[in-house]
Amino acid sequence: MLFIIDSNEYIFTFGTLQKPNMRRVIDTILNAFPEHSIRIPRTIFEEVKRNISFEAFVQFNNFITSITAVDEDFVVPFEIVYTYESQGLKPADAFIAAYTEWTGANALVTENRHFLLRHSALPFKVLTAEKCLKLIK
Repeated sequence: MLFIIDSNEYIFTFGTLQKPNMRRVIDTILNAFPEHSIRIPRTIFEEVKRNISFEAFVQFNNFITSITAVDEDFVVPFEIVYTYESQGLKPADAFIAAYTEWTGANALVTENRHFLLRHSALPFKVLTAEKCLKLIK
């Protein structure tokens, strides 16, 4: 399965306020690669970089480079982003939804974008770390 992991999830894994479920998600994906994999846009990469220590960023960057490459934001077609914006999503939220759709990901793993569930026609699942663990174990 292909996953998009939201910035807060990486921060909860590599930052000072760690959450065990998210660490288990990261470890499970890494250990099951390439059966399970991730993609990451520049926006999420940079947000994580701004919100964790340099030492934590080195660990995060090592994880990312071991499993994927960072996609530049401009590769996501504006038309997809606009579709989500026209449904009332804020620009950053619309971009994450569009990126998840564009990559063909099976799920977005997040703790704070549950408002996406109100959009019934999403081509991907929105999962918490706990629900993601149940799915991939």
